[in-house]
Amino acid sequence: MAKTYAAFYLPPEEKETKQPDQKNVDRIKKSISSALRNAKQSVLNFDVNDIARNMDLQSNTEFVQRYAVGALSKIINNEPVTNKTMLDSLFNTYAPALNAGLAQTGFNSLVELKNAVETGNGNINVANFVQGFSNGLSIVQNNAVENDYRSKYGEEIPIDVVIDLNYNYSLKTPSQEVPEVNELFEKYVPNLAPIKLTLKASVVNENAELWNINDFSAKIVDIMTNKVYVTVRIGKSIYENCIISTYNPTITSIYKIDFSSEIILEHNTLSPAYKEGQNQIMNLKPPVCDYVKFDYNVACKEVYKGIMS
Repeated sequence: MAKTYAAFYLPPEEKETKQPDQKNVDRIKKSISSALRNAKQSVLNFDVNDIARNMDLQSNTEFVQRYAVGALSKIINNEPVTNKTMLDSLFNTYAPALNAGLAQTGFNSLVELKNAVETGNGNINVANFVQGFSNGLSIVQNNAVENDYRSKYGEEIPIDVVIDLNYNYSLKTPSQEVPEVNELFEKYVPNLAPIKLTLKASVVNENAELWNINDFSAKIVDIMTNKVYVTVRIGKSIYENCIISTYNPTITSIYKIDFSSEIILEHNTLSPAYKEGQNQIMNLKPPVCDYVKFDYNVACKEVYKGIMS
């Protein structure tokens, strides 16, 4: 896993996630739905609610939205968009979304598409344009959420090179046979111990200033002192709810600091990872077990010779 970009993330400050204004969403839906009813051709696979929400989230003012929706309504009805304010409101405000769905429209550039929209004369395949715009809005919105690690996970403490990553799974077992009766099994067999990751990595000190290295170490020690849960990212694998239990830095040269760190995962078992955008979330969840009622969030008492201490 050498040369894998990684990072620790401190918990982000609590802040409100931007929500669409329902009044604006309803207005956009009403205008587009009206245009769709009047359209001379069918526009397939098109979710009016999704496009209304995304248009509201990706524009700054209601004024711009109104003109952009007006332009979109004309396009749906195969009419030229000659009003410059309408045209600019659509193409300037929603350029990222239009660009993301450009291939679906059959045009090579936004300039060509804009000229075709302004001219009209049946140059636009309405179904392809609307579907491409809708898909582009979704792509832009998803990317804004998925790729912004800092907004989701908090302050980033970057790690330049991951040298080694080891997993340690352990389970204490009694030294005498335990009857396979539910209530006894639960008492005498403890749960899987918290999973421990041992991370060896390097941080580059580009400016050759010792305070940079000390600042990096101070943040890690502060996390440990305050027992703060952190997120650890290694490449595109993200481990949530982690505790840094040890941190051992070594200054190998003025330009680099090597360190090893033991990281404890919150729960005592791993569920299968799941995909979120380009990332793989190594989420830590207790398994669902109908026949044995384990409390996976509470540490079991130590077991010695089959007797609970």
